Amino acid sequence: MKVCLAAGTRPEVIKLAPVYEAFGRTQGATPIWMFSGQQDSLAQQAFDAFGMTPEISLPGPDGSASLAARLAHLIAAFDEALAKAVPDLVVVQGDTSTTLAAALSAFARRIPVIHVEAGLRTFDLDAPFPEEAWRAMISQIAALHLAPTERAAQNLRRAGVAPERIHVTGNTVVDALRRLAGSAPSPLTVTPGRRLVAVTLHRRENWEQGLDKLLDAVLEIRDSAGDLEFAFVLHPNPVLREAAERRLRGEARVSVLAPLAYPSFLALLRASALVLSDSGGVQEEAPCFGVPVLVLRDTTERPEAVEAGVAKVIGVERRRVVMETLSLLRDAKAYAAMARTVSPFGDGRAADRVVNAAIELLDPRLAAAVRAV
Repeated sequence: MKVCLAAGTRPEVIKLAPVYEAFGRTQGATPIWMFSGQQDSLAQQAFDAFGMTPEISLPGPDGSASLAARLAHLIAAFDEALAKAVPDLVVVQGDTSTTLAAALSAFARRIPVIHVEAGLRTFDLDAPFPEEAWRAMISQIAALHLAPTERAAQNLRRAGVAPERIHVTGNTVVDALRRLAGSAPSPLTVTPGRRLVAVTLHRRENWEQGLDKLLDAVLEIRDSAGDLEFAFVLHPNPVLREAAERRLRGEARVSVLAPLAYPSFLALLRASALVLSDSGGVQEEAPCFGVPVLVLRDTTERPEAVEAGVAKVIGVERRRVVMETLSLLRDAKAYAAMARTVSPFGDGRAADRVVNAAIELLDPRLAAAVRAV
């Protein structure tokens, strides 16, 4: 069984690395990384963290090209690579342009597509854009939908996906986190007596609409609380990088950090008292360390953390961001209620469930033999 795992961004590598390892432990299976180059340096950091090298590397898209042009480039690149590799399965993860391009290319060649982290929805095509549309499109062509939670599975069933094609596996990011947590020190030493607030921003809808206001909110929170230090982790997007450098570099009690290797980022999360972020991955990771997350978005496709009481969606309006952050940090009882170590997205065994579902799809008899062993 030859299995191609398509990845192009750091989160995809992180979340598929445990799956790659699980296929590698499976007799008769040959996992093959197919790297699109969508996020070249960031993704390479993730490969390095797991000690992996992609078997197939595609020519990356032009970062200055339009969204449609980049997608078209990726589809053509995956089509050519799949024609040479001829895999039995293609595994895609999440909702990036790489994910959609690989899924479309595999489907066009009648290669079964397995969608890891399927079923996430906000039901708003503008938030996040374009990811909400990408993942909904993939759900129309995937042969197998591996939902991280029961809520995600319910979304798929409501959309008409046959129940027998849906498996709840948990999120593989928990597998990755447990594998790498503690393997690197925090990139920042916090001054005694102060609390660290980590900040990440990368969603297109945020950098297109009022990024400076969110950065101003960070500085206002800093000015209102002398016991806080901030770590702003840069994203390689030039719009985000320029804005953060311009507004935050050189500010007191604010550290602007280059994009971090995944183990170092996990160490930063663990050292933080609070995270302000629009990242989906952070909503999954921070609760595993008992670190509250204030979500800088108007909606989330990961409501499980909100329902567990360890994350809160606070939007992007400056005054509310300032108010919600200061209120939480000043209210010991409210903070303690959120600062609980929970894992609403999985138990760390999702990758093995992904492999078992894939084997079941190709050969139920082989799956029965694997389970027996």
